[in-house]
Amino acid sequence: MVGRQPWLRERLEIGRETGRGVDELAVKIDVDEVVREYFDRIHRAALVLTGNPWDADDLAQETFLVLARQPERFSGRSRIFTWLYGILLNLERRERRRRSTRQRGLRVVSERQRDEGRCEVPAGDHLEVDEWRAGLWGQVARLPDGQRQALVLRFSEGLTYEEIAQALEIPLGTVKSRLFHGLNNLRKLMGEEGSRGEWMSGRPAEDVLRAAQSG
Repeated sequence: MVGRQPWLRERLEIGRETGRGVDELAVKIDVDEVVREYFDRIHRAALVLTGNPWDADDLAQETFLVLARQPERFSGRSRIFTWLYGILLNLERRERRRRSTRQRGLRVVSERQRDEGRCEVPAGDHLEVDEWRAGLWGQVARLPDGQRQALVLRFSEGLTYEEIAQALEIPLGTVKSRLFHGLNNLRKLMGEEGSRGEWMSGRPAEDVLRAAQSG
């Protein structure tokens, strides 16, 4: 994956040059190998969380830059991919909050530009984003952060309860609670929308849909 993304290779090299403790852990962590093995997996999770490839690219890239700059943060108490998920989720949650604050300030300007015909988006450019918003993961995105992230890790990424606990750094009981309440809240959203079948798009979506409907 790094070979197909030269921008990521360049930024990883910069990350190594400015990182702390890289030499000490060079034997323990091969950054290039970790990227090759897990980039697609982290990118997929970022895409499910954000609903668009641009944000997913940025989040996945930043996740591995944290590894390149601060490999000493990985203590080895968990598997490397659960640690990477934890970084991704922290970055994504921070970005959502930052955008929420910024969008509140820009909403009036955006609406004025649209009304004046200055904000036209080429047809089809945001088709995937619109489909995501109207689909299952778009509904999951409306849940509180803890519930949303737990559902994504469980049903999109297939992590066990124990792995989710490691990624989120929370007790196992909290994982079960977040999944339980998340499915309950998702069920309510599905009932409000009044349509379920159109949300099914692939096995992970089918699994979470089935779990929500069986409650």
